[in-house]
Amino acid sequence: MYDITCIQEPYLNPVKLANASNLRQYWGVLYLSNHHSSPDRMQVIMLVNKKLSKNNWHIVMIKSPNVMVVELVGDFGKVCMYNIYNACDNDNTLHFLERHMATEHNTRQA
Repeated sequence: MYDITCIQEPYLNPVKLANASNLRQYWGVLYLSNHHSSPDRMQVIMLVNKKLSKNNWHIVMIKSPNVMVVELVGDFGKVCMYNIYNACDNDNTLHFLERHMATEHNTRQA
């Protein structure tokens, strides 16, 4: 069984939730922090296996409807897992990620 699943363009029901009621036994469904308050349609969700301790992962806050980040922490150190949706009609997400990665790099160097 997988521990983390990244989904782009999820089906959302009329109340803007993934139709995951049958999955909730095994998975935590993660949405972006502004999922319900943003007028933009979120293009990414992540599923985290409930067997993973919540002490070993957390959502990294990022301001994009097309990018979600989960940081995993363990004996191996830290790993960030990005779920990225690239729209086919623009490259806004790529520019956003370029700025984000530069900021992350500068923050870690300080």
